[in-house]
Amino acid sequence: MIVLASHCSVKDAQALKASLCKHAREDAPVTVDVRAVERVDTATMQLLCAFVRERAARQQKVEWLGESRTLNEAARLLGLTSMLGLGAGQAAGGIA
Repeated sequence: MIVLASHCSVKDAQALKASLCKHAREDAPVTVDVRAVERVDTATMQLLCAFVRERAARQQKVEWLGESRTLNEAARLLGLTSMLGLGAGQAAGGIA
């Protein structure tokens, strides 16, 4: 499981990237806990998109645990809701 911090910003991007890379090739679904997210920037959104896209290309699932209005709003504003699999069911490539 990957747990996102309450404030996800470019200063934390390297640590998030390392965490995502660690889980990128797992065969089992990877769960991303977004319950604590209060702030998110585009660097974080780019990392999450790359992670979800890479896993989807290998037909591996990403599941979202909880909900974050902030993350959902950022995805909506950037046109990434569908790509990330946020919203109804909150699963990318699978069922939450």
